[in-house]
Amino acid sequence: MIQLQGISKQYGEFNALKNINLELHEKEFVAVLGPSGCGKTTLLNLLAGFIKPTKGQIKLDGQLIASENTLIPPEKRNISMVFQSHALWPHMNVEEHIYFPLKHYHFGKIHDKSEQATAVTEILELVGLEKLRHRFPSELSGGQRQRVSLARAIAPKTSLLLMDEPLSALDAELRIEMRKEIQRIHRQLGTTIVFVTHDQEEDLPWRIES
Repeated sequence: MIQLQGISKQYGEFNALKNINLELHEKEFVAVLGPSGCGKTTLLNLLAGFIKPTKGQIKLDGQLIASENTLIPPEKRNISMVFQSHALWPHMNVEEHIYFPLKHYHFGKIHDKSEQATAVTEILELVGLEKLRHRFPSELSGGQRQRVSLARAIAPKTSLLLMDEPLSALDAELRIEMRKEIQRIHRQLGTTIVFVTHDQEEDLPWRIES
């Protein structure tokens, strides 16, 4: 469980977040809806460990991971993130993106090469990219690139998956497809997900179906 207790974040005189109290439970799907500039990305950055709160504290399974004077960095949290921009490496093909966290992440690292290969194939099949495993980002559509970003994030089986407006760059048809895909993956993996969006049409299906 993740607990945010009295969280506030200021940038100079600007209050990005003020007195936020929130509990995230295991296997829960939480959608955060709000207009640009309301603090949604700040909330994700706090959960990920990129920044410290100005006030309050964040606990993960009872352990203090962030406060005004404490910051456990991202690499020491069992958390992954899907970015709006996909954030793919142009020199890596699809399967290399999924191998990366299995080789290098502190959490979810797999040392045995045959087990790595099995895990990569399972993830590729889960997101429907098995036939595209040797393609590079420049050879993929926007929806396929977003699937790669999602596959890389879920590969290490982290306890918390953060999604920062992951569908905003896609057209309407692809957004519908990817919403269903994310819901299906959430049901299969049971990872706790925080999904940030400014689009009320994106937020509504999560509350109805998840």
